[in-house]
Amino acid sequence: MQDQTRRITYGAMMVALFAILLAFTLYVPLLGMLTLLLIPLPVTLYRLRYDRLSTSLVAACTWLITLLIGGLLSIPSAIVLSMVGFVIGDAVRTGKSKLYVFMATGVTLLLSLSALYLGSVWFFKINPIDQLLQQFETIQKEALSILSGMGNSTKEVERMVAEAFSYYQTIIPSLFILSVFITAYFFIMPIMAVAARLRFEVPKFASFLTMRLPFATVVVYLALLMISILSQPEQGTTFYLMEANAILIFRFLFFLQGLALIYYALQKMKLPVIVNVPATLLAMFLSPFTVMLGVLDIAINIRAWIDQDREGRS
Repeated sequence: MQDQTRRITYGAMMVALFAILLAFTLYVPLLGMLTLLLIPLPVTLYRLRYDRLSTSLVAACTWLITLLIGGLLSIPSAIVLSMVGFVIGDAVRTGKSKLYVFMATGVTLLLSLSALYLGSVWFFKINPIDQLLQQFETIQKEALSILSGMGNSTKEVERMVAEAFSYYQTIIPSLFILSVFITAYFFIMPIMAVAARLRFEVPKFASFLTMRLPFATVVVYLALLMISILSQPEQGTTFYLMEANAILIFRFLFFLQGLALIYYALQKMKLPVIVNVPATLLAMFLSPFTVMLGVLDIAINIRAWIDQDREGRS
């Protein structure tokens, strides 16, 4: 009986905390950008203490409080955020690694946001992708208008602009997937930090500096590039869509690998951590070079050369 009372009391506290974070997110613009990342926290904290059924009931209560604070249209977002909190708490409670927590959270966000997209299309007749494509077309027309005003209205320039915008339209799926997993990471980091401060045992990521993709990723990436060069698929085809999106995702992974290599080299040079900031900006500006560094780091293990060089000098 006493345990049941504690569950109810703690659950009420978590629902109240959810309501406070939601209210800040909805009605305090600048602070809301930060509190948004903490909205799943109450559900996570409850799952870290109690069973799945009780946590599901608390999550359902957060949907009701959302209806009172944000209205009917806010409930889908509350469902997604509570699911994220549940998945993070459940994975930590069952002793999973932080990589598992990250992947599970990313997949949960991906599936739930895809469901929201389908729901908006079926029930509200609103297609966010169509609206985005219309914005692309508007921007493309404005770009062509500006170029023509500068005296550059040639067929070649128009073709290049059209191909560029067509490519960006093609990679929308991969951009969506990457943005979802980046968002999942931003959810996990503050929630795990708060849970650790509250003395819950949470897993930790290995240092970003030690990041190392499997060698098979290099083989697959090079194979995709060779297929792209030899086949030259026509824009708009399914094959072109799959190939362009796959290449973009691999380039993003190798960009992270190259960035990790840069940080590793800077650490070995014993430079201040603040140097990582301009190094990151430069790596983004020279992203093709950073991607190439990532590929070479996996293919020929550049870090081993850095270590040998430092040992030779010491």
